[in-house]
Amino acid sequence: MEEIAVTRTAHGPFERIVLAAPGGKRGAVLSVYRAGDTLFDAGGSRVAPVLARLLAGAPPRRIVLTHWHEDHAGGVAALRRSFGAIPVHAPEEHVALLRSFDRVPQYRGVHWGQPEPVPDAIPYRSGDAFPAGPVEVEALATPGHTPGHMALLLRGAGRRLALTGDLYVTDRPLTAWWESAADDLVRSWRGMAAGSAFTMLPTHGEVREDGQRAFAEVADLVERAAELVVEAARRLGTRDPAAVAREVFGPEGDFAHRSGGEFSYAAFARSVLDPVRCLPPAPVRLGPPPDADAP
Repeated sequence: MEEIAVTRTAHGPFERIVLAAPGGKRGAVLSVYRAGDTLFDAGGSRVAPVLARLLAGAPPRRIVLTHWHEDHAGGVAALRRSFGAIPVHAPEEHVALLRSFDRVPQYRGVHWGQPEPVPDAIPYRSGDAFPAGPVEVEALATPGHTPGHMALLLRGAGRRLALTGDLYVTDRPLTAWWESAADDLVRSWRGMAAGSAFTMLPTHGEVREDGQRAFAEVADLVERAAELVVEAARRLGTRDPAAVAREVFGPEGDFAHRSGGEFSYAAFARSVLDPVRCLPPAPVRLGPPPDADAP
């Protein structure tokens, strides 16, 4: 078993379990959260054996997923092999996708592990509630990163806390958009920023005590970039996302091509010009890689 670094911290009724596997510039780092006998997200299959060992003393009685991506739901099957047929709750838009859970591209499989199907996920909707120790969390629709994405809000215990899944991912703010809708995501961020102050508990990155400010700032950034995309599309007379992205952001980097366009400026341009509202999305076409014409 490879070495996985583990960090555990407490945030109100939640325990944050950070699992960091080696690889890439920063490693493959993700967080899951536990409150009482509920596990929120299940991580990827690469770290699932370590997570199962950490939870063995008091196995969870249910798993609630924020969305279907492999670094959130890919570890479900491995946890069930350790703890039995734990009920798994997933946003209703993602239940059918989890039932088959196709293999992901190699670069993602190496990073997070290949996912396994979840054939019997129980659908939930915005407004549904789940136990979190002595209190409850309420599901809130926050589409944009992917259609059907959910955040889970705690409004008790003297603090307002939000489990935000991938609603806030700042590592690649204008490239991690392969199945996204920029307008939906900005609305989700603005909606979160409009409420009372809260602490943001994300899957990737640091806990933010200033959740409102974080969402307002990233919404401003993306709105400005989206305006540039729309202006360039009008000027060029095309809605081809690759052409528009080259005009606004310049040539795509090597990783954009290695990811098959999934992590690219073209994917961001598509999220503005042709927002993804239905899964799975069509591939993003980038054209030849930067060194295609090299001797």
